[in-house]
Parts: sequence; structure tokens; C-alpha cells
Amino acid sequence: MKRFTSCLTFFAFLAFTTPVSWGNPYLVAEPPQSDRTTWDVAANGMVYVSYDLNSNGTADFYTLRVVEKSFYSDQTVWEVEDHFSNSLVFFASYGQDRFYYVARIEPLFYAVDVNEDGFWDLIYKDVYEDGVNGNEVFYESPSGMFTSNIANF
Repeated sequence: MKRFTSCLTFFAFLAFTTPVSWGNPYLVAEPPQSDRTTWDVAANGMVYVSYDLNSNGTADFYTLRVVEKSFYSDQTVWEVEDHFSNSLVFFASYGQDRFYYVARIEPLFYAVDVNEDGFWDLIYKDVYEDGVNGNEVFYESPSGMFTSNIANF
């Protein structure tokens, strides 16, 4: 009876423990852009944005967006954002001019750095670029932490 109670307690613990405490890499909705920690342009020309979901100072969640247009301009950020109202605008200042990157609203890829070592452990592809809603598919595990037979979350 004692063994049964111990097993029951263990399974109850598993059932009610949140996935974050297990270190399970569930895909989460993208935080607001105001919560981003950094952004940069990848070698493939996509803009990637990093977030620190657990507020420990290390990025652990990333989104990658397709850049639709990039250009130098002396226009203000607000003028460019008004002109591209259905896109996200990123920019780097160079004196009077700015170099703008106009990217799609919804990401094409989501990446998770489970152990926060600087290497992405999971990449999910959002083929429809419609936000996190369950139709994302496992794309790759660059760190090798996971294999391609991982279940879609």
C-alpha cells in the first residue's frame, strides 16, 4: 500500500508540475516588442529578435522574420512606420540617416535556447506565419539536444 501511495504521489506531482519546471521546451507566444532584449540581422538576411522569458539576463527565446525591404533614409522612424503600417520596422542610426529593415509582422521561425548557453536548442517553423497557434512544426535542433522525432507542441 505504501508503494502504491508513493507512486500515486509521484504521478500527481508530474501531472500538476508546470512544463517550465521540467525544462520542457514548449513554444510560447511571442512577447510584446517592448520586451525584446536585442535584435540583429542574420547572415541569411532575416531579422532575429531575442527575449529573456525568465528575466535572468540571458536571452532564451528568439523570433526570425523575413525582411521585406531595407534602405537608407533621412525620414523619421514614425514616418517610415506610418508608410509600412502592416510591418515591423527596425533601424540603425548613422548620424542624420538611418538604415531601415522592414520585416513581416509574424515570424517565420521561433527558436528556443533551453539551457541558455547561447546555442539554439530548438527551432520551429511557422509555415503560415500566423503566430503561435499550434500549427508550428519542429524544424531543427542545431545544438543536437533534441532529435527530429520530437513531438510537435
